[in-house]
Amino acid sequence: MKWKCFGIGFVVTLTSFIYGFSTNEWETTVKLIAISAVVPLLITGLLTGAFVSGDRNRANNHTEVKEDREPKNKWITGFLLISAPNAVSIIILIITAMINI
Repeated sequence: MKWKCFGIGFVVTLTSFIYGFSTNEWETTVKLIAISAVVPLLITGLLTGAFVSGDRNRANNHTEVKEDREPKNKWITGFLLISAPNAVSIIILIITAMINI
């Protein structure tokens, strides 16, 4: 599942770059890659409980059974791996844009 999720993220990044090279609309390409990086990260934040207080997160963790936690952790890992190639690409694009200014 890990390579499958990373492959999905890589295909989205590659497709966005192909679109950018063929149409020369780099603003749209950057937006597509940024959205593809941010949305899985937000979903991961929701699944991990990053947007709640520490007390509530600790309570949720202690009341959750192991059988429910394992599939959730697989989803979290999958969304992070989908986001990884897009996040790296957007960071590289921002750095190259800053160098060219």
